[in-house]
Amino acid sequence: MIFRKIVVTAAVACLVLAFTACGDDDSSSFVEPEKESSSSEILSSSDGTSDGNGDKSSSSVSSSTTNSSSSAKSSSSTDAKSSSSVTSSSSGTSAGSSTGNSSSAGESKFPCSEEGKKGRADGVNVICHDGYWVPVSSSSAVPTSSYFDMTEQFNEKVSYGEFTDPRDGHKYRTVDMYDEVFDITYTIFAENLNYGKKILGGAVQGDSTKYCYDDDLWYCENGWGGLYTWSNAMGFPAVCDSVSISAEACSQKFVYPSGHIEPADYVQHQGACPEGWHIMNGGEWAFLSEMSHRDVAYYMGSKVAGFGNENLYGMSLLPTGYWERYPNGTTVFQNIKEQTLFWLPEQNSDYPDEAKLTNVMDNQTSRGGARKKNDYAHSVRCVKNY
Repeated sequence: MIFRKIVVTAAVACLVLAFTACGDDDSSSFVEPEKESSSSEILSSSDGTSDGNGDKSSSSVSSSTTNSSSSAKSSSSTDAKSSSSVTSSSSGTSAGSSTGNSSSAGESKFPCSEEGKKGRADGVNVICHDGYWVPVSSSSAVPTSSYFDMTEQFNEKVSYGEFTDPRDGHKYRTVDMYDEVFDITYTIFAENLNYGKKILGGAVQGDSTKYCYDDDLWYCENGWGGLYTWSNAMGFPAVCDSVSISAEACSQKFVYPSGHIEPADYVQHQGACPEGWHIMNGGEWAFLSEMSHRDVAYYMGSKVAGFGNENLYGMSLLPTGYWERYPNGTTVFQNIKEQTLFWLPEQNSDYPDEAKLTNVMDNQTSRGGARKKNDYAHSVRCVKNY
């Protein structure tokens, strides 16, 4: 009888422990910053090391809006679910629930070994901090990356205009540049387009969606703008990333203007830009780079990233980096602080799954290069129709 009581008591204790460790998970406070995926395990695409995001900050401060001097985003209290698995973003290894150490009812910690490495758990960005995975939006967590001081994004000597996108109320600074050859004044966004809802890098983009560098909304909202697949930038169905736009599945067409030796360079195609504006085309990029002897083509102000030129015309072309899908299916955000690329409204006539772009790198601009439309997401600039 004594032995039977001991067994029963032990069984009850086990049930209580099991309920404490697992049952409270459903009733615990868990706030997702965005409903980005229904999957409980999502791969993030950047490792958060200093090769693309600057020096790490040791504290979390409140978020800024565009042109703000803030260097980190706001925080809210979130707890990772105790039953979730955490996938590190660079190696793809996961820390499963079986290795968690329960610190309190409804909360578990998962050990990690590389400080600053990032991953995702149940749609929440997490980071390795002090040996454990923690939500990056937690008030006690370090930020996902070092953010940039954007107070010198624009040239204070330039007289800017302003345009408000009626679709979402977002305000853009604009600059006017006169082309005496064609007797045209170009009114150009002095900032990258930032229209659409953020979705995770690698998800299929549709109308009114975008990627943000490092899957981090801060970049989109603070001057770096969205990253768009070619078809989305052009306002075409996603299938147009894989086939020629002349194909039956992709019915949209470019309208080529008359009176130009190379009409493809002067297509005024709205795409993801607001009504009355168009994707900056090859001819307009050529004018900009030639007028400035290419000096205006690249800008990293002293407080933006540490070096740069005079930003003479106020175009403020930040080195935004880009999103890429490797042949093995791995996706990454990369080359921030090193280069930026802008889609052109022009596909490669020899390879219809490729589109042309402008590449801005280290104070140099090149046009006409091509990349596979389905494997990259790049920036967009808009020009007012004339």
